[in-house]
Amino acid sequence: MNKFLWSLSFALLSPLALAAAEDPQEIAAPVDRIFIPLGFDDNDNVEVVIHGNFNDTCHTVGRASADVDLAKGVVTIKATSYRYPGKICLQTITPFIQTVSLGLVPEGNYKVQYANDQNVRQVLTVAKRKTESADDYLYASVENANIDVNAESGKQALQLSGHFPHFFVGCMVIREVRTSIAPADVVVVQPIAEVIDTEECNDQPADRSFNVTVGIKEAFRGEGLLHVRTLNGNSINRYLDIN
Repeated sequence: MNKFLWSLSFALLSPLALAAAEDPQEIAAPVDRIFIPLGFDDNDNVEVVIHGNFNDTCHTVGRASADVDLAKGVVTIKATSYRYPGKICLQTITPFIQTVSLGLVPEGNYKVQYANDQNVRQVLTVAKRKTESADDYLYASVENANIDVNAESGKQALQLSGHFPHFFVGCMVIREVRTSIAPADVVVVQPIAEVIDTEECNDQPADRSFNVTVGIKEAFRGEGLLHVRTLNGNSINRYLDIN
């Protein structure tokens, strides 16, 4: 067999060639849990977060959506994942989370369920708004968040980073970072900010970046969600698995 035919045969039999010949398959996502932070009211963009595990490297997150039935008080979550056939798959447990926006939801209690497994469900409570503004507080423009655990003491610290928005007059500063575990598997973070016009603005870096670290009085253990409210009305959601 000449070199050309040998190369052609190898290419046809290789996993990469097989992967290229087959399109990804969109299948139901293996959702096993729904996280719902407390504190939403009827003028919030309500968000729920779904969680699951992929058992190999041939799967990735797909699409997610929600159907809200106001008459029945039921929210049905649909989610897919993409499976890539024909490639070498490493066997591994890879957790994933995906944020699903419900938009504005009227005051009330709702049952939230996963369409492909209605045993995966949770309760959503939407309160009546106390103010006409989008949030009860002015939140900082956080971009990244994580919980750091001291290996020796076991103490936990919340780390927030981001960039303050540009103001033609004055600047934004973070005045308080409130944390609460509500419900038991969700750490809710409120980075409360203030707009000022004082010499304190001169201490900010030129790119208006910030890094804040605060201690957490009530330590979190186990699997859960880190949910951080932000200035733009969305939130930052991070999966937690702290032993």
